[in-house]
Amino acid sequence: MSLSETQLKQLDRDMDSNQREMVVLSMDDANAMMAERNASSSIGTQSPQICYRTQPGMLDGLWGNTQSIYNATVHQFVNTTWGVPAALGAYDAYNVSRLLSDIGGFGTKIKVLINNGKQYVVLTGYPGLRNRLKGTRYGIRNAQLIEVGIGRYGIRGSSIKGFKLSCYVAVGIEVAEWAFNDEAVLTDLFAGVGVELIKAGIATAIGYAVATLVGTSLAFAALPVIAGAILVFGIGIGLNALDNNYGIKNSVKSGMRYAVDNIRYLHEQATRVSAKDLQIYTEKVAASIINQLLDQAYDETKSWILRKIQPGDLPLPSWPKAPELPNFSNFKLPKF
Repeated sequence: MSLSETQLKQLDRDMDSNQREMVVLSMDDANAMMAERNASSSIGTQSPQICYRTQPGMLDGLWGNTQSIYNATVHQFVNTTWGVPAALGAYDAYNVSRLLSDIGGFGTKIKVLINNGKQYVVLTGYPGLRNRLKGTRYGIRNAQLIEVGIGRYGIRGSSIKGFKLSCYVAVGIEVAEWAFNDEAVLTDLFAGVGVELIKAGIATAIGYAVATLVGTSLAFAALPVIAGAILVFGIGIGLNALDNNYGIKNSVKSGMRYAVDNIRYLHEQATRVSAKDLQIYTEKVAASIINQLLDQAYDETKSWILRKIQPGDLPLPSWPKAPELPNFSNFKLPKF
């Protein structure tokens, strides 16, 4: 049977009130403290106030109140799967609305022409409705096109701007999460920033690829930017869901903590190897390599000799020939 919330709070108060502090001092320090206390005994002092562990603001003042406000607001928002992608998506929606105003609406179309070896972007529609890009033909590398986000280089520029913004937001959030977390260490900050940057890179790369594909297949000027923004928003939510489901960021943080905690052990293991052991190991390795080289050279030499020198070419000594026996084929024995 578990305790209720009221019982837990009462137990917390009892534990905080039932505590003693012990200070170990030398005799000189104890005498000096007693003399200082006797000298200031006539001055009125405020009675100590009990502070429970559930009231951190009384311990650290303004910082504790700020931390509690952050944990109740920003922390809850950024740790959802949709929080940060929704904020970035709202910024993308603002950019899309400004783009439509600059080019004269969704109906403005573009096409790429090549003239004298140079590529040009031709805008069709009503130039009078545009706040910018009043002309009808621009070079594909025109600064206004790139700034607005039209064309191949404009899409790339918009993707780079979106990636930079995602990096700034991710780093800012991770720094805030690390600063307001009492149990976080510095490796947690590096791990969190690294994971968030990887997620931002994945979403930006896929969004840029889809926006480029849409821009080459469809003629509407604003459609690539809209498609890229929608896809980045969806991929951001999906990556956050995968992270929360499988605990990717927490696993990376745990791995970095383990690595840092075991650096000293690895260093001790490395320093235990003496110079004599290294010399013996080096000599064994060198001797083994030399023996392998000698064996291989011997085998190669023997095979080369067998391939190049025939048995008849060998300078063998001339031995005397064996005497020939007489031919007894016509010899007949006498008859008796």
